[in-house]
Amino acid sequence: MNKINITPYTKELSDSLFSDREIEKLRYFPMDRFYLIDNNYLGKIVSLNYLEFLFYNLEMVNESYTVQLLVCLPELWENVAYEDIIFLIENFTNSFSFYALVEFTHRYLEIDLMDEIFYNENVDLKFKKDCARYLHNIIATLYMNEFDYIDFKENLFGVNMEQLEKIRLKFQNDNNFKKTISIEELYKKLSLIRFDKDHSLPV
Repeated sequence: MNKINITPYTKELSDSLFSDREIEKLRYFPMDRFYLIDNNYLGKIVSLNYLEFLFYNLEMVNESYTVQLLVCLPELWENVAYEDIIFLIENFTNSFSFYALVEFTHRYLEIDLMDEIFYNENVDLKFKKDCARYLHNIIATLYMNEFDYIDFKENLFGVNMEQLEKIRLKFQNDNNFKKTISIEELYKKLSLIRFDKDHSLPV
């Protein structure tokens, strides 16, 4: 399995962004697009290898920050293909990376990556069990609520509903991705899932 190599510049820029925003006044905590633009981060981020940047920030073990950062970067997701998502999943080294990726893609892009995790033989059994348990417990946050829609409508963090819909459509037009199911169906699915201890696959 190929590994993702993080260049020093990607690491340096990501670390700087994470630390700097804690001492700056953000309009929308923990991150907003206005901050990225005003502090000259946006152009630098877009110039990076998008997979490196996504991987490093998803690995940061700060779920709320990472999810909000990804919301602020719709142009980054224009480049992401199904094979890229699988590559990220197979390279993650902690459970929080899976949590952040699923929360972002399920809630905002309305695509379901759970089978790509649960049925992937290259994903450690511990991560699969952690994901099934955690996602079951936070299931309501995997769907946008009325306040989320207000945030986008009022452009509170610098991204509007039209930009989000454009990225959603890109992924939903790719037949490799599965659209999200209802919260009731997902609750049932996560409640029933069990793993084969010998093969690390759902049974």
